[in-house]
Amino acid sequence: MGLFTKKPRPLTVRYEAKSADGGLDQVLTMTNSTDSDLVPVLRFRPLDFYGRELPLVTVTSLQGLTRGQVVVPSNSVTKDVLRFEGPGCRSVRFVDTEVVDLAEIEVAGLDTEPTTVMVDLNKKATANAEDFWGIGVANANDAEMRVRVTLVELEPEHTEKALRDSPRQALDWVSLEGDVVLGAKDHDVVWLPDDVRGKYHAVLGSIAAPPLD
Repeated sequence: MGLFTKKPRPLTVRYEAKSADGGLDQVLTMTNSTDSDLVPVLRFRPLDFYGRELPLVTVTSLQGLTRGQVVVPSNSVTKDVLRFEGPGCRSVRFVDTEVVDLAEIEVAGLDTEPTTVMVDLNKKATANAEDFWGIGVANANDAEMRVRVTLVELEPEHTEKALRDSPRQALDWVSLEGDVVLGAKDHDVVWLPDDVRGKYHAVLGSIAAPPLD
């Protein structure tokens, strides 16, 4: 009798509805276990606490995973946030993920995602939206990186008893018009216009994918 070894999937996806450490809710974590850089195109099916499909709920990836806009470097982890809309959106607790396409590309020297943080006027990291004046972006890799940066506005903290255990939704989000280009081992601060200060509560960053043919 022969022995068979199950080949691991090149990309594994995990969804966490509620943060356990006070971070962002509704986070999707993608782990690339291959030696190739991957650009996934994903499709999502929202499920309730009992695993039942919620067919009227639409799902949006803030960083563009449904459109193939994010690179997941080889042997690394990339995160995004999902937004749910429509009847039943408050009931989403799980997500089934279908990999529609998975392109292999070569981005030499990129082994890890960028670091993106909210910073105040003194370029110090902050979690306070009122002190959020700029975005600190850092590249720890040995090659140039193009970073897609997305600002996230969150709904207010839930105070109603019925919603207290519900994930906190993204109300609005916007990506910077141009990618932030960083050299090897480089970092920079992108300052925000005065008219958006205090509106956004979090920042996401990912390696921007080149256009897919």
